[in-house]
Amino acid sequence: MLVRYCGPGLPGLGVTALISGFMSGMAGNVSAFSTVWIYDIYRQLIRKNALDEHYVAMGRWCSILSVLVSIGTAYLVPFSKSVMDYVQALASFFVPQLFGTVLLGMAWRRATPAGGFWGLFCGTTSSILMWVWVRLDPSKVAVIALSPQAKDMSESMFRLLWSGLLCFIVTITVSLFTRPKHVEELTGLVYGRTPLADDERIPVSKRPVFWAGVSLAIFLLLQYVFW
Repeated sequence: MLVRYCGPGLPGLGVTALISGFMSGMAGNVSAFSTVWIYDIYRQLIRKNALDEHYVAMGRWCSILSVLVSIGTAYLVPFSKSVMDYVQALASFFVPQLFGTVLLGMAWRRATPAGGFWGLFCGTTSSILMWVWVRLDPSKVAVIALSPQAKDMSESMFRLLWSGLLCFIVTITVSLFTRPKHVEELTGLVYGRTPLADDERIPVSKRPVFWAGVSLAIFLLLQYVFW
């Protein structure tokens, strides 16, 4: 796409921007993985009263391990038809489930930790199982993607859809049958329990809603131009 739409010299700049974006995303993912492991799992379930130095050391080893695992998974790329197919397959394993869990946790006060865990677990597991199912029997792509002629990208999109819906359903169902947190614990975390800033005195051009509308308009325009 860069070669087709950019003039001489600009493809190199575009590739540099892509690599920078990948490096930034990688750094953010490693940091997030280490943080979630230390604060939400290791500190809560394994060692609750260790010194800060211990948690820092564990975070460093966790970061090193996550980088090594990511390097190992890079060798799976040759088994995909393209890098984009590989990225979309990985995204279908984790992205919709994380999106559904975080969205429900932010917007729905009745969501519970158990609901979030089981929704995320079932959504991720179902996506991986669907991928394995199609790899073992390619004819099953007609079940996942609703068409026997579906390509890998289409299969990933449908797998993303089904696993995301399953995450929503499981999270809501389990939350309804488990005890929610007290309302006081949700202050500042959930919509409806977080005081919103009054932006009536702020110029329209500096409001988030205005720039969200501008971004949506640009997105729709690009969709129309490049469809």
